[in-house]
Amino acid sequence: MFEGFKVGLALGGGAARGLAHIGVLKALEENEIPIDLIVGTSVGALVGGVYATTKSAAATESRFRDFIFSKQFKRSKFDFLRESRQASPGLLYNFVSLVKKGIFYSFSMAKTSWISAQHFEHNINGILDDVAIERTRIPFAAVATDINRAEEVIIQEGPLRRAVSASSAVPGLLPPVAIDGRLLVDGGWTSKIPVIPALRLGANLVIGVDVSRDMEDTSAYRSGLNIMVRANAVKAEALKDMQCRFADVLIDPEVGHVHWADFSAIVECIALGEEAARAKIGEIRHQIKLARWSSLFGYSRSRRLARAYMREEDLKKVP
Repeated sequence: MFEGFKVGLALGGGAARGLAHIGVLKALEENEIPIDLIVGTSVGALVGGVYATTKSAAATESRFRDFIFSKQFKRSKFDFLRESRQASPGLLYNFVSLVKKGIFYSFSMAKTSWISAQHFEHNINGILDDVAIERTRIPFAAVATDINRAEEVIIQEGPLRRAVSASSAVPGLLPPVAIDGRLLVDGGWTSKIPVIPALRLGANLVIGVDVSRDMEDTSAYRSGLNIMVRANAVKAEALKDMQCRFADVLIDPEVGHVHWADFSAIVECIALGEEAARAKIGEIRHQIKLARWSSLFGYSRSRRLARAYMREEDLKKVP
């Protein structure tokens, strides 16, 4: 009766906090929530890409655990950028933090990225299978940003590793990736949580997962740079909130306290992802049931909400 009905999963960006996506997948799988389509941004593309090929939350978790604690990953120098999880704010702590930031900013001014293209490729190869996106067991797409044309790019074909690399290429930290004449960087700049891309690809209902950090409430702006950074953060937060409104269900694990580079927090992040997803299982089941019946009468809540933000040619693809 409901043939063709698709549940889409939109996994957002958030660096190390995105490890919570694994916990979300574990809870959804455990409760037999169907996932017919996965769209990921940045770390969401990385986790989503592994799950789309393995179709197993346990296998996905095992692969990330093995890699994060490997010698290969430690050579990525993320530990240098991560503030200590045990350190307390103080004069020495603040001084060390400033020195680290200064070295990172100086390095970024002289080089394309903190991590070399070669090392980035080795990291991606250590996690993802060498397959084409078209061959994944669950339909999958990665979202990137074309920095020349200022456009969102949804990658649905070609090597999975290259697509995820483009989606994860955080400016200054990881090198841009060239695909089909486009220079691509992290998809979070245009689609922090890729709910609308999931709709464009035919999802009837979208479960969004937000692992980004909430903006801190502060008024300590001591320089023009502080104000500029804050203003950019406000813009990004507004875009994210707009996109989240199109999700039928939004899962938001409480991982804001985890430093973006602290991949050693994998156990904690996975547990928080599981907890957040389990709390939404009842709502997910209710929304799926409602959306299935609504689809029989040609009604789609997500289609109605997205109409003002989608191009006509894309809108025609949304059930």
